[in-house]
Amino acid sequence: MTDELHQQLAKYDWAVSKANNIDRTLPEGERWALGVAAPGLAAHAPSNRTDPTCTGCPGEPWPCSMATSAMVMADSKYN
Repeated sequence: MTDELHQQLAKYDWAVSKANNIDRTLPEGERWALGVAAPGLAAHAPSNRTDPTCTGCPGEPWPCSMATSAMVMADSKYN
């Protein structure tokens, strides 16, 4: 596993965790962004942890643009 893939998987895991635990005390905009990110993260998950392809884009390498966008959306510094 390359360092870049390891970092991308860690970012994905963090984004999924955050999107699955939306805290009602978060600002409304952040809650909205997490609610939008969650389905994208689920639909475009990595197929495995060593040489992943996108589960939502058959045959495409992971992370696809949808997974990358969902990971960015889950990060509060961007929304």
